[in-house]
Amino acid sequence: MSQTFPSRRHYRPGTQPVPHQELPFAALVPDRPRVHCWQVPPADDYHKAYRIGREFAGHYIQYLQDNPNNLGNILLGRIAGDVDFEVQGASKGYWAGFFALIEQVLLFPIDIFDYIDRLNTQEDALREMMAKRPGNSK
Repeated sequence: MSQTFPSRRHYRPGTQPVPHQELPFAALVPDRPRVHCWQVPPADDYHKAYRIGREFAGHYIQYLQDNPNNLGNILLGRIAGDVDFEVQGASKGYWAGFFALIEQVLLFPIDIFDYIDRLNTQEDALREMMAKRPGNSK
């Protein structure tokens, strides 16, 4: 799986509110009456999926910040309702990263994408350090 993040953007509305289907993890799915709020590709690397899940959380948070009048649509509940928490393997990383980041940042205002970049940099440095330790060959 290549590590492709959705383009980072703001979701500020013009004259009309931005619909939540603009989020990179939401999609119209055939035979469903409404937008599926957790449409993610299969994953073969948990860590990469976890990072992409964090990016998705960043988009969700930015969407809420840019569209405060859309509160009350229970979007987080719809997302959670559409997540397959029974999925096995690396794909669990998507929802784990998504909910972990939301949990970390709910109580304080931050530049969310800067925060994600700092987390990724710290993790990369730690992984590199661990890979250089004797006895850790890949």
